[in-house]
Amino acid sequence: MKRIFLLSLAVVTLTIASAQNRKVNLLSNIPFEKAAQMAKKENKLLFLDFGSPRCSPCLYMKNKIFTIDSVADFVNSHFISVDYMEGAEKTRLSQIYGVYTEPVFLIVDPEGNLMHRTEGRCTAGEMLERFRQGLDRENNLAAQSRDYKNGRRDPDFILSYLNTLHIAGLREEKQAVLKNIFSDNFPLDSLKKPSYWNVYEKFDESATSRQTLFVMDHFQEFIDLFGEKNVYSKIDQLYGSKARIYIFGKSAPIEDPDFLTVLKYAQKSDHPNASIWLTYLVPAQYKFSDWVEMAKAVESAMSFNILKGTSRNLYKKSMSEQLAWYCNDVNALQYSIKWIDELIPQVDNEMKQSLLYTKNEVIEKIKVLNK
Repeated sequence: MKRIFLLSLAVVTLTIASAQNRKVNLLSNIPFEKAAQMAKKENKLLFLDFGSPRCSPCLYMKNKIFTIDSVADFVNSHFISVDYMEGAEKTRLSQIYGVYTEPVFLIVDPEGNLMHRTEGRCTAGEMLERFRQGLDRENNLAAQSRDYKNGRRDPDFILSYLNTLHIAGLREEKQAVLKNIFSDNFPLDSLKKPSYWNVYEKFDESATSRQTLFVMDHFQEFIDLFGEKNVYSKIDQLYGSKARIYIFGKSAPIEDPDFLTVLKYAQKSDHPNASIWLTYLVPAQYKFSDWVEMAKAVESAMSFNILKGTSRNLYKKSMSEQLAWYCNDVNALQYSIKWIDELIPQVDNEMKQSLLYTKNEVIEKIKVLNK
């Protein structure tokens, strides 16, 4: 009896293991024409996977997502799938379909017409949703692009189309649609409608667009309409990231025509994180033009104790590094040493070693500059 039980258990175990080992049947680097012939014969579409052996998101999708039963079963039932990892055919097809990053996943018909495109790592659920949209000839990328070209502009469609372009990684096309929708003739009061707010909130990436400045000028009104969480998050995404780009960039922020507008709106904003943006923006206005003034602005920002704890230490560290890397003013470089000396007693050994390395760089730079 025990032996029968153990045999039965072994059979069940093997059955389960077999059932959970299914994967997408990816052919490797075969000519498109051969794959197209197979697709015609089996009345299927083509799924083309563009990646490389050194691309971690590509390997994640192959090893973690395309090995999930639900994904494998769906893809294998609808597509002939080809994995283009290297070689002349990958290069040729990449040029035809505009594949310049990895991973990129294309759905095409056997004649080579692009139906749908997605880009990057995602979950199994998201991938299945994208495959299903690709099969929908009334709603996939090709269909939406056709409808947009034919003049369709209702907000729900635009939101869907922008999302499709976003998932496809077609940034230029996405920005062109946004520019068309939010043209100079766009009535800014329409942003108060949920349909247009949704488009703006999800896809506008400019801290100085007409839309963003209108929201900033009517901040409380938009909070009343769409809630603090949504409005605060959107504006912090734009202004917080812009502030850090300015302070950590390799060019003078003041030369960017948008910089003074960003600074002005941050200075008058009621956003709860406006003071944090300004700890980066105020010093940034002097970067590459007056390093001593930048250092003084950093000192002033720290004196207000806006950043606290770990955030304050990281800020002080990063500002000392900015001077070390880019500044050639001996007087300003003294601030870098000062901040490092203030930090060393407060931080762990790993950060301490990094700070000491930066300090030595600054000392050597000062020696060279004083010669």
